Amino acid sequence: MSKSESPIDKDSLKTSRPAIEELGGTLFMLAVVSDEDDAATLRADLKRSRLDEYKLQRCTTTNDARNMLRACAFDLLILQLDEFENAESEVERFRAVGFEKPILGLMSRRRLQRSDFIRPSGVDEVVCIDDLSPSLIESSIRSTIHRATLNSERALLESRLNLSMQTAQMGSWTYFPRRDRIVLDPIALALLKLPCSPAELPLDEIVERVFPEDQSTLSEALERFPLKNDLVECLVRVNGDQMPLRSLELKGRIWKGNAFEETSIIGVIREIPKANELYERITEANQAIQEALEAREDAFRKADQKLKALAEEFSSTKTDASDTEQKEVPQRPPSEETDTTGSEKDAPSLESEESKAATPDEVLSIDKKTAYQEVSKSVAKKKDSTPKQESLPFDFAQKPVAHYSPPNPAKEGFIGAAMRLVEMTRSENEIDATISIEDEHSVELEEKQDLLFEILKELLTNVARHSQAKICIVSLFRDEDEWVLQVEDDGVGLDEKLKSVNAPLNKIGLFQIRTQLALKGGHLDMVPASPNGLIARVRLPVSIRDASKNT
Repeated sequence: MSKSESPIDKDSLKTSRPAIEELGGTLFMLAVVSDEDDAATLRADLKRSRLDEYKLQRCTTTNDARNMLRACAFDLLILQLDEFENAESEVERFRAVGFEKPILGLMSRRRLQRSDFIRPSGVDEVVCIDDLSPSLIESSIRSTIHRATLNSERALLESRLNLSMQTAQMGSWTYFPRRDRIVLDPIALALLKLPCSPAELPLDEIVERVFPEDQSTLSEALERFPLKNDLVECLVRVNGDQMPLRSLELKGRIWKGNAFEETSIIGVIREIPKANELYERITEANQAIQEALEAREDAFRKADQKLKALAEEFSSTKTDASDTEQKEVPQRPPSEETDTTGSEKDAPSLESEESKAATPDEVLSIDKKTAYQEVSKSVAKKKDSTPKQESLPFDFAQKPVAHYSPPNPAKEGFIGAAMRLVEMTRSENEIDATISIEDEHSVELEEKQDLLFEILKELLTNVARHSQAKICIVSLFRDEDEWVLQVEDDGVGLDEKLKSVNAPLNKIGLFQIRTQLALKGGHLDMVPASPNGLIARVRLPVSIRDASKNT
């Protein structure tokens, strides 16, 4: 009669010598076998096996065995289950004394072949005692110990993962593609702003909680059934009233526990704090700029009010002075009009005294008015000379041609605007700038060509302002499902302290590019060029609009 198959997954167990070496020394075993012949057979098979470093202690009664387990630390307990009427209760008594290591059961073929046979709870593996051999006992011991080690490590890992998920606010989810249902734990429900519900939810209900532009990304990631070793991952934003929106990262893998379980996709979900932090920093910067502009306007308004008040005061002072002069001029008495001798001689001296008395007031009033006009002119010049934010590294007001306008992709097309932008960089900054564009037809149909142009404009701005370059090469081409925009220069490159990918963005003001690209699924890489210079490489997913709809 053939041997009974042991319920062991051969692909998940070690059957070689290192499985015992995990114990880090000698294997100590305790056998509870009352029959002398069975005990002798067990000792003989162990001696002829490949187990070199082991010690076997035998007991004939369960009481002696429990006392031995209390006093000594054994790695494996071997029980002859035929001797017990209720094997499960005996196993519980052994566990009650604190023995947590694996238990290997020995049982006769007669009991194993019974239709109602069920392996006793708490016994890790059962071996037919009638078929004992050196190789069978060795393989059973190795598999039992290794399975117990895996279970212990799995329990420890699960406890650590649960602690990490609770600490880092990481939720878990399980998606069943056949039923189109998904199960989320309380943390995942809170991240998606859903009420706590232990029941399964339809996938459409989860998709509705996502920002409209990201709904297709989530649906395609879950509905595309992955291969065995593929990883499902996507970035989505959750609908909400407050900005910035919460960004979530989902990662998962296909799972099938056994032949009876339904195939599913299991994974985790977590919030991405860096995106929120970046949005907050940008918002704070914009708010600070707005406050500075309001303070400047308020200062100009207060200065203008003070100047007007000063002008009114000067004007009223001048009017009062002129009225006083008119009142203080002496009138000739009527008797003196007939005196042609002395009065005519005294008249010139009176006129000269009047002119002398009026001269200081007139001179003072002219100086005040001139001072007010000079102050007004100075304030007007300061307002006109206030620096304005430039979208390009060029001052179009200094161009000799009056009708010259900035490049506009909407009017000129992307290629025309980009070539004119490069030409302006070459003429305005004495940089030998060139541009090459492949697949021009697809570029003009790209939905995100405005974003590509803004990024090209920002990269050329940084080359003109910071690189001190003489040569700049711009290229735009398509790499499968991505546009690749590359700007290379022979300038000073990156500082030694700023050789990382993230640090230069804070120095040269390109963090807005990374933010916009992240929202569209792209990214920016900056690497040193050889022998000197810098290469800025932008990757952006292709999104071609339908030409028929456009026409």
